[in-house]
Amino acid sequence: MIGVWTLCVLAGSQWRRGAAYMALAAVAVTLLKHASPFSCPWDLAAYGASGDAAQGRCLPAGHPVTGFMLVGLYFALMPSRQRAARAALSAGWIIGLAAGAVQVARGAHFASHVLWTACVAWLVTMAADSLHRARA
Repeated sequence: MIGVWTLCVLAGSQWRRGAAYMALAAVAVTLLKHASPFSCPWDLAAYGASGDAAQGRCLPAGHPVTGFMLVGLYFALMPSRQRAARAALSAGWIIGLAAGAVQVARGAHFASHVLWTACVAWLVTMAADSLHRARA
């Protein structure tokens, strides 16, 4: 995803704005995760943890944002490149849900953590795009 992001930065205008939205989504998820009091399943005694594991810092899920951050491209490209915008949105959901499913299967997250990641990515990029449109 770093390669995709780099290509977007180099491509210019709408793509660069999409890269900025992608970065905002990733940063927002990371900051929320570090401030979160919610634990991962493998850190909870009810799911087999020894009780010595660190608590918290698990919501929203980090890995799925690699896909869900493509929502930023959707918002940036939708006004003039609707086919590319829809492709980015579809790829974002597929990659994000796949990464989330792997993490859920490993016991690293609950499914709700993955969905919260999708919500955060969507809301952050939608807000950034709304601000951009209001200024334009």
